[in-house]
Amino acid sequence: MSSILARAGREPLLHFMALAGILFVVAAMVRRDDDRIEVTRAELDYRIAQVEAREGTTLSPDERQLVEEAYIDERVLIREARAMGLEVDERIDDLLIQKMLHILSGDVIQPTDAELAAYYAQNQDRYAADASVTVDEVVVPEGTPLPRALLDGGSPDQLPAGSVVSQRVMERLTPDDLAQIFGEDGAATIASAEMGDWWEVLQGPRGSHWIRIRERFGSVVPPLDVVRDAVRLDWIGEREQGLLLDRVGELRATYTVVVEGR
Repeated sequence: MSSILARAGREPLLHFMALAGILFVVAAMVRRDDDRIEVTRAELDYRIAQVEAREGTTLSPDERQLVEEAYIDERVLIREARAMGLEVDERIDDLLIQKMLHILSGDVIQPTDAELAAYYAQNQDRYAADASVTVDEVVVPEGTPLPRALLDGGSPDQLPAGSVVSQRVMERLTPDDLAQIFGEDGAATIASAEMGDWWEVLQGPRGSHWIRIRERFGSVVPPLDVVRDAVRLDWIGEREQGLLLDRVGELRATYTVVVEGR
């Protein structure tokens, strides 16, 4: 199945999966006045159009079916939440999700230390810190050459006052940081630059930006103690996904769903 199909099934259903646990537990205790859920063809087509716009492609029949099923599951969960007395309408469904997540957070499953360590060992690449560089940046007026003292190996902080617009040290910039600051072309120039050489990477309103690489740092995987919270949340998310999807299905089975025009 394509990656689009997988994403179509997870979004926005993924945001609702966490609701299912608490709803499933209380479903038997909540009296419903109506177990019939009506969904119009227009609603389903609108949701499909949203997914297609986000993905930038036309969904296949199987993908469309998965989006429709996810939408119906959402309607079931919202009906259950309303039956519990949680106020909701279409404009504040997100608030409902946050309420239910808060309720669920008090009874969430937790991994053992051994399970956490094993999960971290299997997924270390996910937590790796990006490679980075520390650089000197000097800005000189447009059309002005870089001071000779810098080309001869001098330090920017030893330049006479007023000889440059500004100078600073920028520490541990990742590729994303470089692209945001200097643009894609500037980031590419820095990535291929030799240590110690000065490179003009950007023409800005203040003048020409010149960069010299001081130090390069490779990608590093932090120890488990540093990323423990992130690893725990990822472990919980993966374990809960299958369980809560099953509960959504069991809740849905208590309703009769009618789709107009199908």
